[in-house]
Amino acid sequence: MKFQVRASGRTFAIEVDHDQLVWVDGQPLYVDLEQVGGLPVYSLAAGDEGYVLFVEEGQDEYRVEVQGQVYSVQVEERRPRLAPPPETSACQDQECTAVVAPLPGRLLALPVAPGDEVAAGQVVAVVESMKMQMAIKAPRSGVVRQIQGPAERDVDQGEELLILGPG
Repeated sequence: MKFQVRASGRTFAIEVDHDQLVWVDGQPLYVDLEQVGGLPVYSLAAGDEGYVLFVEEGQDEYRVEVQGQVYSVQVEERRPRLAPPPETSACQDQECTAVVAPLPGRLLALPVAPGDEVAAGQVVAVVESMKMQMAIKAPRSGVVRQIQGPAERDVDQGEELLILGPG
């Protein structure tokens, strides 16, 4: 996922590649960020440094305290522009089922293609989140009508991965 972050008058381009690799203005940085006990307190390891962050969420910004210094931080998600949807539905007025990502993560594989027949329970996608891989299974039998983008990309929770139509 890509973000534009403004803190203390500076703007940073942030891209979260996977769990621990983050790109800051094009430079790679390995980080480990964990919330402490459900509180607005986070433990951050970045490179060889360790920090404790206190985070307070406001209307349009976050207040982040690090080593006694308070920063006002604004975050804007930058989503890639997707191709416009096709003029006609993939199912042309037939009943379709969207298969969605159950959680945010990295879409590792889409082992099916448009036109493939799938059985209920067959693996149609693999998503990795927090170092765990999850096989996404077809909720019903049918034909893959449409794939929503390539594998090897970040996906959001609830994002459509593919569309199943009747067989």
